[in-house]
Amino acid sequence: MSLQLTDAPERLDEAVLGLYSFAADSSSMPEAGIPTGLIEHLSDLEPMVGELSVSGMVTTAEILDSRIAVVKADEDIVLAVADATGNWRIAGARLARFDKTAWYGGGSRLALIIGSDARPGQDPLGYRADSLHLVGVVPDSGNGAIVGIPRDAWVEASYGGKAKFTNVMASRGPEVVLETARNLTGLPLEGYLVTGFLGFSALVDEFGGFDFDVPFAMAEPKSGAFFEAGLQHFLGPDALAFARNRTLSGGDFTRSYHQGQLMVAALRKAQTLGIEGLPQLLKLLVAHVHTDLSAEQLLTLAASAYELDPDTLTNVVVDGQVGTAGSASVVYLTDAALATFVDLADGFLEEE
Repeated sequence: MSLQLTDAPERLDEAVLGLYSFAADSSSMPEAGIPTGLIEHLSDLEPMVGELSVSGMVTTAEILDSRIAVVKADEDIVLAVADATGNWRIAGARLARFDKTAWYGGGSRLALIIGSDARPGQDPLGYRADSLHLVGVVPDSGNGAIVGIPRDAWVEASYGGKAKFTNVMASRGPEVVLETARNLTGLPLEGYLVTGFLGFSALVDEFGGFDFDVPFAMAEPKSGAFFEAGLQHFLGPDALAFARNRTLSGGDFTRSYHQGQLMVAALRKAQTLGIEGLPQLLKLLVAHVHTDLSAEQLLTLAASAYELDPDTLTNVVVDGQVGTAGSASVVYLTDAALATFVDLADGFLEEE
């Protein structure tokens, strides 16, 4: 077979060639550096008859002390990560020319997105969680969901005792928030991403903003949310003001839903840029976000989002009842909320 990759770094072509050679004849011994799950995903292919010729382009970036690459060859996508010695391994692929769906880590992917209420100059990891969202995606089917959890949800903290979910971050940090979320939901969340007010606003600005359909007019001085209804272009301060507005019918439940809408709008913009722009987008992301995910996890999770249809992506907030715990106003999650967590186990919601 022949392989031509434009802008390929040294030794990447060897890894990509090994993947295509195995796909063309899966009865042969697979090359080292191909994930076992991807080998299984491709193992039912019939041996290819004739010469296979592949040409494509490569984009790369350095993130989290690792080098990542996206190879785009016609409708095929190959993801790769380099180790410390410069050897590349395949992280995932969608080999459309073989009529194979995407394999970006296998099965459903689930992560926790945390918005900290840290102001400029404050450490986002040491302040309250102003927003909490579970994000699920199933790349081989294109299904996915965004599930908001009210920040005042009254939860069993992983360190013992009840607390408002928002306060867990301020007292113990994002690792404990993640552990608490895993215990609460029963979901195998891979990790977290955290950003504060400044990081979020700068991220949206450097992303170039995105178009957003404001559902209704609002004029709320505390958050700075002054918008007419309808489609408009949001830059960082606009997106932050809209995300912070809680003077709404439904309060934090509506605000959490609105935050999910912003995520969908950002996804739609990212998809218009093409998956070849993903390495640079991830470089931008990690400049403004704290995460415990590895470079490979970020690459495959983000690539999974390109398999979604933003128009069919489910965005919900789990059910809860406002009440009190002592003198504190809290949200008691209902059985319906727990059912939503169970439903999300496969990466999307069937019951919505």
